[in-house]
Amino acid sequence: MIYAVARLIGVVVAIVAAFVAIPQTATILLVMGGISILSYKPEDYVRIYASAILLMLGAKMLGEIPAVGMPLAAIFGNLGTFLVGSSIVAIALRAFTLIKSDWIKA
Repeated sequence: MIYAVARLIGVVVAIVAAFVAIPQTATILLVMGGISILSYKPEDYVRIYASAILLMLGAKMLGEIPAVGMPLAAIFGNLGTFLVGSSIVAIALRAFTLIKSDWIKA
């Protein structure tokens, strides 16, 4: 349940921050993304990595659309930041799992 709430807060902050200045937006998005990844299976991590890269690189291209481009670029850039937080925690979890399996042999 806490993971779903973190995901909801992250998405809402990503959208609202495109229109209103929120202090520490990046920190909020990174932390909420990090919490939300805890409910995912390791098989899903690759999708998160790919989505984070795509959103971070592609968000700037949306700025070229007249009238709505800049808010869309901000929203998708913020969602990319959210997924970067998820990716960092996923990488840390994977590294911990690998190190643990190396040292604790059954």
